[in-house]
Amino acid sequence: QAGFAGPGAGTARPFPMGPPAADGGQSLSAPDGTGAGPGGLGDGGGGSEELSQFLAGLGRGDYDAALDDLSRRQKLLHWRRLPERIVLLRHGQSEGNVNRTIYTSKGDAHLELTPKGLRQAREAGARLKEIVGSQPIFIVVSPFERTLQTLGGLYQGGLPEEQVCGVHVSSQIREQEFGNFQTVGLHQAARAEQDVVGRFYYRRPNAESSADVYDRTAAFWNELVAEILPRQQVRAGTCLIVTHGLTMRLILMNVFQWSVETFETVWNVDNCCHITLRRDLDKMTYVACPEMSFPPHLPWATRSVWVVFKSRQASAATREKLELLKKFKSSKDWGLLRPDSPTRQSDMALNRKRPAYADEDIPGHWLEIDRAIDETKNRMLQERALPYTALDYLTIPQPRTLQREALRGRLVPGHHPESREKQLEHAAKAEVIDWDDVEMIDWWGPHLSYQGKMMRSFAGATPRALYLAATGPDGEEPKRKSARGSAAPGEVPDPGVVSSRGPMEYNLRGEAPRFPH
Repeated sequence: QAGFAGPGAGTARPFPMGPPAADGGQSLSAPDGTGAGPGGLGDGGGGSEELSQFLAGLGRGDYDAALDDLSRRQKLLHWRRLPERIVLLRHGQSEGNVNRTIYTSKGDAHLELTPKGLRQAREAGARLKEIVGSQPIFIVVSPFERTLQTLGGLYQGGLPEEQVCGVHVSSQIREQEFGNFQTVGLHQAARAEQDVVGRFYYRRPNAESSADVYDRTAAFWNELVAEILPRQQVRAGTCLIVTHGLTMRLILMNVFQWSVETFETVWNVDNCCHITLRRDLDKMTYVACPEMSFPPHLPWATRSVWVVFKSRQASAATREKLELLKKFKSSKDWGLLRPDSPTRQSDMALNRKRPAYADEDIPGHWLEIDRAIDETKNRMLQERALPYTALDYLTIPQPRTLQREALRGRLVPGHHPESREKQLEHAAKAEVIDWDDVEMIDWWGPHLSYQGKMMRSFAGATPRALYLAATGPDGEEPKRKSARGSAAPGEVPDPGVVSSRGPMEYNLRGEAPRFPH
């Protein structure tokens, strides 16, 4: 008889099952093994009593450990049926890659490969032949013409078509929709707006945002792993996905649970380059496999940062402006913040009693003063900082925006929208930073307020501590520690300084609590 150990019992609790039935199954039975009646329950009710005891044990959690084992085993068997590797490949060079004006007269779905793009596809086919070996291949391809032609080029280059056990055309992995046609100049205008709104959220007219594409690619991946691949009659050793650059990045964002900020640092791979994911049965997931990718490294990612130096000072005009704003805020002449009105005196009395950090019913003019102070503090940071580019961002340990030491040797001066090779060349020639002179790393620049930067620099702090970190008690500038170590009472750690309070707690994504990095 099958048995399950109860929690802490030390003895087995048998299922209320009798000997095997005639059809090879197991029948519910009474303790005496009669097993009579429908469902194997005895007429005397013994089987019902055993069943009741069993259900009561389930309710108590007596079999939880065994059920967890069964669930893990079922999941493991599912993952064993999945391909050993999944290869994400970008299409070859297309007409749109070399001539942006073509979008004014030809739909994106109909753009074809250039002669160079076809050569790239053939070369990629020869590379993939070495990866797939003699195992069956399952292919998923975008319905756009350039991806279909890329698949044809892969076959011509040596990808063994006779090993293909199935081809699935999925519209979920098509390119981001930028609108039916794109007028001349629209691309440049959209780029400028995108920098303000954010690359992930920006949506052109009659088009999709990257967030929209993420939703459909996430649904595609879940369906691929949970349903499409397991139901194939032949188990493939490789699943090849022929798609588009942005689509690849968004699939990886879902697989590796990147934050939006991390996604926006990752570059498209070049035409007909691929990224290989390897099945990890211990973790029951897919992990990056740089050695089987082309080029053989993780996706290239860079992030623009601003390094704030102790030796650099904000301009005298900015410092003077901040002092004036703080004096104005701390003054008792509250009427200066409001236009003349019959209720002016009562409003003044009300606001005089309100703590600076109260967040309900704050007069709009008061919020404008706070905003002006915040903007001035932010300007001071910018004036004391120099722009740098953090290279190979994905290899920085999480939470990435708290890793100051990991930036050593990977910062290059300026913000360079250049290729990986050019950026590495800059890094080799870059002057070494004097890290003793570095006060903090500003990861956000003009895209986040001073208050937001202070809050994001203290992951895991309480809301009250976060507020004081950004504003100080009653709105004044907070006291800061400039040396390593935990803050004393009334002080907050200096942004960018590593605390000695011990290891941080991480969530399942490997990130510190409260904020993604």
